[in-house]
Amino acid sequence: MTARVLVTRPAGTWLQLTARFAGTGVVLQMSETTVQVDPIDGRPGDVAIDRLAGYDWLVVTSGRGVAALRARLAARGLTDLPPDLHVAAVGPATAAALSAAGHRVDLVAGEASSDGLYAALARHAAGGARLLIIRPEGAPGSLAAALRAAGGTVDEAPLYRTIASHGAGALADAAIAGAFAAVVFTAPSALDCWLDAAGAQRDDLVSALKRAARVAIGPTTKARLSAAGLPAAATADAPNENAVGDALSRALGVDLLP
Repeated sequence: MTARVLVTRPAGTWLQLTARFAGTGVVLQMSETTVQVDPIDGRPGDVAIDRLAGYDWLVVTSGRGVAALRARLAARGLTDLPPDLHVAAVGPATAAALSAAGHRVDLVAGEASSDGLYAALARHAAGGARLLIIRPEGAPGSLAAALRAAGGTVDEAPLYRTIASHGAGALADAAIAGAFAAVVFTAPSALDCWLDAAGAQRDDLVSALKRAARVAIGPTTKARLSAAGLPAAATADAPNENAVGDALSRALGVDLLP
């Protein structure tokens, strides 16, 4: 019997994870429920980029933030970050993306979450550091608020916007029809935008997801699933395909070697 698993990642990615489950009866479908687009109002981001040299820390909270940063720097005719600007990444995957883009990474949060970033940056904020946080447009600024409360001067640069993918509605239909034995959520927005895309079928999608095994890529996504009444059956220990594979194996009860 075949168990199909939806992994909310772009098609053609995480090939090692797909190969790991080959021949087990578990078939992975890589399909995004979200996409990254430009913000509706690009002015705050442009102002922040123009003032980069005035900050002590640039805080990058996701791989999508790295891509948006690269695009905005290129659009402004900039090839690199100011030499005295320190860079903090939410986790190893974001740090790797920054390094691949040619940017030095000075700090990687011990836990890949907003709480982890706060813990790593709190002492700098307490010392009066000036921080710029890259985030999606419209996202709540809880990290910024916490770092301000710690004593930092904090600005936010909404460099991108996360919306439902063109295929999110069809994926909702498939889930409601029982197509997926499990779903791997790779960000909180992977759930939120998907529920929005379901429209009038939102409650039906929630019911379908309750019947499926739910896997979270990390603690922030786990918390969002729990808040939506969809607690994760397993959570990856790190935001990479090996750790996700381990979590998926636990959720499905499949004993696999990496």
